[in-house]
Amino acid sequence: MNDFNSSRTELADLLERRLAIVGTLAESLEAGRLALGRNDAEAIARGAAHQAELCHQWSRLEEQLRTQAAKRRVWACSSEPASSADAARSAELAAEWATLSTRIRYLARVHWSLLRHMQRSLAVWSRVSASCQPTYSPPCALLDRPAPGRPGE
Repeated sequence: MNDFNSSRTELADLLERRLAIVGTLAESLEAGRLALGRNDAEAIARGAAHQAELCHQWSRLEEQLRTQAAKRRVWACSSEPASSADAARSAELAAEWATLSTRIRYLARVHWSLLRHMQRSLAVWSRVSASCQPTYSPPCALLDRPAPGRPGE
């Protein structure tokens, strides 16, 4: 029974850590949204690296949660039911998770939209740059001649 109780606390700790990581990810996405709005390439790159690291931590944590849940299913058949405090904490964690999930989905949609608009803007600039290329390119005849004043050419 003691193993089951320690499993409960370990599972609760893992769930709280997951909430903390996902909360940090949401904050990073908020900051990234501002960087995207300002077209700050350096801040965008830093934010993307930070978000990638948080996603990696989240993946590792999810694996630990799956392992812990599998252990809990084995012990749940022969153990006492959860206390009302455990049930209340579980409901609280579930509510926090639902709120964070909604926020992350919203921020991901905002990022996608901002990146799509940025991609369109880059495509316009690329077309403008390509259309100006003949105007500012040196004539081909000048490229074929050796540079004046160089001996041996």
